[in-house]
Amino acid sequence: MEMTAEGVIERIQKNIGSTWIHGTDICEAGSPKTEVRGVATSFTATFDVLRRAADSGHNLILTRERPFWSHENTAMEHSGGSVGPVRSELVKDPLFERKSEFIEKNKLVVWRLQENWDARAVDGQLVGLAMALGWEKGYRPRAGMAAWSRNNNEFDIAPATLLETVEAMKPKLKCHAPRVIGDAGLRVRRAALLHGFLLAPELSRAVEDPAVDLVVCGEPVEWEAGPYFMDLVASGRKIGMIILGNEVSEEPGSREAAAWIRTFVKDVPVEWMPAGDPFRALK
Repeated sequence: MEMTAEGVIERIQKNIGSTWIHGTDICEAGSPKTEVRGVATSFTATFDVLRRAADSGHNLILTRERPFWSHENTAMEHSGGSVGPVRSELVKDPLFERKSEFIEKNKLVVWRLQENWDARAVDGQLVGLAMALGWEKGYRPRAGMAAWSRNNNEFDIAPATLLETVEAMKPKLKCHAPRVIGDAGLRVRRAALLHGFLLAPELSRAVEDPAVDLVVCGEPVEWEAGPYFMDLVASGRKIGMIILGNEVSEEPGSREAAAWIRTFVKDVPVEWMPAGDPFRALK
């Protein structure tokens, strides 16, 4: 039986477990009427992801981030933030045209799935990242808060130094260039795990528990959450931070999304296609 891209989205809507938010989860490129031969999930639809999807017959790509390099914001996302470029500006870039032509030629469909995925009671991004690290058995949910929600994110981990901990993460997450704040020799054993974009208020909540001696995060704003944590260390708190980068911290959630979608989309293959850590450390 033929299934279209919008048909897959309808199944996702029926299974999401909450009222569907008609906001930013939209068809970004391609036709919603396209027959789906396979579904790929990824952090973002880079040219590399699009090529791999086309080569393997996965012509519906569900992504956390938009394929054309902008949230197309009309308002500031954080203090000091700027309004993002809109498509009317981006279409002037030759790369926009090349990417659009590739999508059209290969009959691909790129659909964003972030807002509604994040609205679920269980934070699939947190689950995916914890599982990728092998930390799920050490989960310590806070009383009175929904388990596996974004702000209920503490884990007991194998005691080790900050340096040993970050080195152990690299192969698990295929992370090439993590950064740290704090003493590399500090021994850590209780981690607050955060993914994606990080502002100072969320970071403040994450370190409320004095037992937390490690924060693992994606992308702390470097003039807000970053200096907040530096000040925390300078104040005498024995704590370290591991900064994975946004893609590395969010990508395991795309694998979790693929596993979830496979429970109700069985007509076509559903696979995770990671975009990969975009950064390298030059030695």
